[in-house]
Amino acid sequence: MVEEMRGAFIFGANFSIGMNIFYRVVSLASQLFSKFSEYDVFIEERHHRRKKDSPSGTALKLKQIVLQSFEKDFSISSTRAGEIPGTHIVGFDSKADTVELIHTARSREGFASGAIFAAEWIQGKQGFYEFSQAIDEIVSSKFSFGND
Repeated sequence: MVEEMRGAFIFGANFSIGMNIFYRVVSLASQLFSKFSEYDVFIEERHHRRKKDSPSGTALKLKQIVLQSFEKDFSISSTRAGEIPGTHIVGFDSKADTVELIHTARSREGFASGAIFAAEWIQGKQGFYEFSQAIDEIVSSKFSFGND
């Protein structure tokens, strides 16, 4: 239907701009830590008690990102309690140290801001897009990360 009507559709596991930047941080960290066999990976996620899916789509997306660099499988632990809006932790653990990357949603405002950003970004486009494509376009246009 979208293609027939020459419309546009945008989808994603998470519409928080902060989480989508977090995906990139996790990807880079995964690439670096995967070079050292002594590190294991873990993902922990926490959400309010009413959240039905476990693990969340965001946690599954994080696992997919990590597995692009790590060959060994690992677990996701999920907590459902109270009013937690959403916390995701990606950890790299060894005998020597632990490094944890954490994203915490403080409210639903971040998801709403991301949805508005997506609606503005998709104007004039046709076809199917993942939300990360919108973020990629903004990031690549504003930052070079030394790739010049």
